[in-house]
Amino acid sequence: MNISNNRNLFVASLNAVPACQTREGDTDWFPAVDVTEAGQEYVFEVDLPGLKPEEMQVRADTDGLFISGQRVPRHQGGKRVRVERPSGAFVRKLPWPPDAHGEIHAIFRDGVLELHVPRACPDSEPKQAQALARELEEAAP
Repeated sequence: MNISNNRNLFVASLNAVPACQTREGDTDWFPAVDVTEAGQEYVFEVDLPGLKPEEMQVRADTDGLFISGQRVPRHQGGKRVRVERPSGAFVRKLPWPPDAHGEIHAIFRDGVLELHVPRACPDSEPKQAQALARELEEAAP
Protein backbone atom coordinates (compact mmCIF):
# COMPACT_ATOMS: atom_id res chain seq x y z
CA MET A 1 0.00 0.00 0.00
CA ASN A 2 1.43 3.40 -0.86
CA ILE A 3 1.58 6.54 1.31
CA SER A 4 -1.46 8.10 -0.41
CA ASN A 5 -3.66 5.10 0.40
CA ASN A 6 -2.35 5.00 3.99
CA ARG A 7 -3.09 8.70 4.36
CA ASN A 8 -6.66 8.20 3.08
CA LEU A 9 -7.17 5.35 5.58
CA PHE A 10 -5.82 7.54 8.38
CA VAL A 11 -8.21 10.41 7.55
CA ALA A 12 -11.15 8.02 7.17
CA SER A 13 -10.42 6.44 10.55
CA LEU A 14 -10.54 9.87 12.22
CA ASN A 15 -13.97 10.50 10.69
CA ALA A 16 -15.33 7.13 11.79
CA VAL A 17 -17.03 6.46 15.11
CA PRO A 18 -14.20 6.59 17.66
CA ALA A 19 -13.19 3.62 19.74
CA CYS A 20 -14.66 4.89 22.98
CA GLN A 21 -15.80 1.78 24.75
CA THR A 22 -14.75 1.20 28.30
CA ARG A 23 -13.15 -2.08 29.21
CA GLU A 24 -16.57 -3.26 30.41
CA GLY A 25 -18.17 -2.50 27.04
CA ASP A 26 -20.04 0.70 27.95
CA THR A 27 -19.74 3.84 25.86
CA ASP A 28 -20.11 6.50 28.55
CA TRP A 29 -18.17 9.27 26.83
CA PHE A 30 -15.04 9.98 24.85
CA PRO A 31 -12.81 13.04 24.67
CA ALA A 32 -12.90 15.16 21.52
CA VAL A 33 -9.71 15.11 19.43
CA ASP A 34 -8.32 17.51 16.83
CA VAL A 35 -5.40 16.44 14.64
CA THR A 36 -3.37 19.08 12.85
CA GLU A 37 -0.62 18.56 10.29
CA ALA A 38 1.85 21.29 11.24
CA GLY A 39 5.06 21.35 9.23
CA GLN A 40 7.23 18.44 10.29
CA GLU A 41 4.82 17.08 12.90
CA TYR A 42 1.25 16.12 13.69
CA VAL A 43 -0.37 17.66 16.73
CA PHE A 44 -3.12 15.69 18.48
CA GLU A 45 -5.16 17.88 20.86
CA VAL A 46 -7.36 15.90 23.25
CA ASP A 47 -9.97 17.66 25.41
CA LEU A 48 -9.79 16.30 28.96
CA PRO A 49 -11.32 19.01 31.16
CA GLY A 50 -11.42 18.26 34.85
CA LEU A 51 -8.73 15.56 34.70
CA LYS A 52 -5.26 15.65 36.22
CA PRO A 53 -2.28 14.04 34.47
CA GLU A 54 -2.23 11.20 37.01
CA GLU A 55 -5.89 10.39 36.18
CA MET A 56 -5.16 9.44 32.58
CA GLN A 57 -2.97 6.92 30.83
CA VAL A 58 -1.34 7.38 27.44
CA ARG A 59 0.14 4.36 25.70
CA ALA A 60 1.71 4.10 22.29
CA ASP A 61 2.33 0.93 20.30
CA THR A 62 2.57 -0.04 16.64
CA ASP A 63 -1.21 0.29 16.19
CA GLY A 64 -1.52 3.85 17.47
CA LEU A 65 -2.17 5.92 20.56
CA PHE A 66 -4.39 4.71 23.38
CA ILE A 67 -5.70 7.29 25.83
CA SER A 68 -7.74 6.16 28.80
CA GLY A 69 -8.86 7.44 32.15
CA GLN A 70 -11.85 8.26 34.25
CA ARG A 71 -13.61 11.51 35.04
CA VAL A 72 -15.40 11.47 38.38
CA PRO A 73 -18.61 13.52 38.63
CA ARG A 74 -18.38 16.52 40.92
CA HIS A 75 -21.23 16.75 43.39
CA GLN A 76 -21.89 20.14 44.93
CA GLY A 77 -24.53 18.76 47.25
CA GLY A 78 -28.26 19.13 46.80
CA LYS A 79 -30.51 17.61 44.16
CA ARG A 80 -29.07 17.52 40.66
CA VAL A 81 -31.51 19.20 38.29
CA ARG A 82 -29.57 18.85 35.02
CA VAL A 83 -26.43 16.90 34.13
CA GLU A 84 -24.74 17.47 30.77
CA ARG A 85 -21.06 16.97 31.52
CA PRO A 86 -20.18 13.33 30.95
CA SER A 87 -18.26 11.33 33.50
CA GLY A 88 -16.98 7.81 33.91
CA ALA A 89 -14.28 5.77 32.26
CA PHE A 90 -13.15 6.24 28.67
CA VAL A 91 -10.77 4.60 26.21
CA ARG A 92 -9.80 6.36 23.00
CA LYS A 93 -7.73 4.74 20.25
CA LEU A 94 -6.13 6.97 17.63
CA PRO A 95 -4.35 5.42 14.63
CA TRP A 96 -0.92 6.59 13.57
CA PRO A 97 -0.65 8.87 10.55
CA PRO A 98 1.10 6.95 7.75
CA ASP A 99 4.31 8.98 8.00
CA ALA A 100 4.55 9.20 11.81
CA HIS A 101 8.13 8.68 12.90
CA GLY A 102 10.07 9.13 16.11
CA GLU A 103 9.36 9.97 19.71
CA ILE A 104 6.27 11.75 20.97
CA HIS A 105 6.35 14.91 23.04
CA ALA A 106 3.35 15.29 25.38
CA ILE A 107 2.13 18.41 27.19
CA PHE A 108 -0.95 18.71 29.40
CA ARG A 109 -2.24 22.17 30.24
CA ASP A 110 -5.60 23.85 30.70
CA GLY A 111 -7.46 20.53 30.31
CA VAL A 112 -5.96 19.82 26.88
CA LEU A 113 -3.48 17.03 26.19
CA GLU A 114 -1.18 17.89 23.27
CA LEU A 115 0.72 15.07 21.62
CA HIS A 116 3.39 16.16 19.13
CA VAL A 117 4.20 13.33 16.71
CA PRO A 118 7.11 13.92 14.30
CA ARG A 119 6.69 13.19 10.62
CA ALA A 120 9.25 11.18 8.66
CA CYS A 121 11.65 13.14 6.51
CA PRO A 122 10.72 12.87 2.83
CA ASP A 123 14.00 11.03 2.13
CA SER A 124 13.48 8.39 4.82
CA GLU A 125 11.20 5.39 4.84
CA PRO A 126 7.98 6.10 6.80
CA LYS A 127 7.85 4.40 10.20
CA GLN A 128 5.30 4.42 12.98
CA ALA A 129 6.15 6.07 16.28
CA GLN A 130 7.09 3.50 18.91
CA ALA A 131 6.89 5.03 22.40
CA LEU A 132 6.21 8.17 24.36
CA ALA A 133 9.29 10.36 24.73
CA ARG A 134 8.55 11.18 28.34
CA GLU A 135 5.84 11.36 30.94
CA LEU A 136 3.11 13.95 30.66
CA GLU A 137 4.26 17.38 31.74
CA GLU A 138 1.97 19.86 33.33
CA ALA A 139 2.92 23.25 31.95
CA ALA A 140 3.39 26.12 34.34
CA PRO A 141 0.39 28.48 34.46
